[in-house]
Amino acid sequence: MEDDVTMKVSEPAVAYPMTSYVDAMAMIHTMHLSREDKERVGRRLVIETTEANLSNAFETLEHLSTLQYGWDGEGALPISKKVLNNLRSVLLISDDADWAEWMISPDGNATIMLQSSKRRASISVGADEFSYYLKVDGKREGESHVDFSAPKFLSIMRELNK
Repeated sequence: MEDDVTMKVSEPAVAYPMTSYVDAMAMIHTMHLSREDKERVGRRLVIETTEANLSNAFETLEHLSTLQYGWDGEGALPISKKVLNNLRSVLLISDDADWAEWMISPDGNATIMLQSSKRRASISVGADEFSYYLKVDGKREGESHVDFSAPKFLSIMRELNK
């Protein structure tokens, strides 16, 4: 005989309209998960249903975390776990609108590059630092080797979005 966990997992998924974290948590309340996992699942469900830009950013990071050595066919390094965690920490404190104009792509040196589709701006994210630039009137402005902190990164990202 199947236990309750197996029965719940094998039941077909039902789509529920969710508009808030509370809705998501109510939906997953009956799942056999730890409180921390329920919190994580709830946050993810809200993001997927209400915040498309954040959801896309999370999905891109998940994909980048699977890249192996030589992913570009020319010896590129896999993305550093610390770099991925840096960006995940930014995602957790950011708003959906913060990611609307940014494209996330891997760099061959184990880092991640964000490029704005709105302005001529980019941010390179490393394990301990980040660098950014913006072209204004043909002049390049920015800073290199900025110590990484999620709030500082998000602040600069928002400034570059203006």
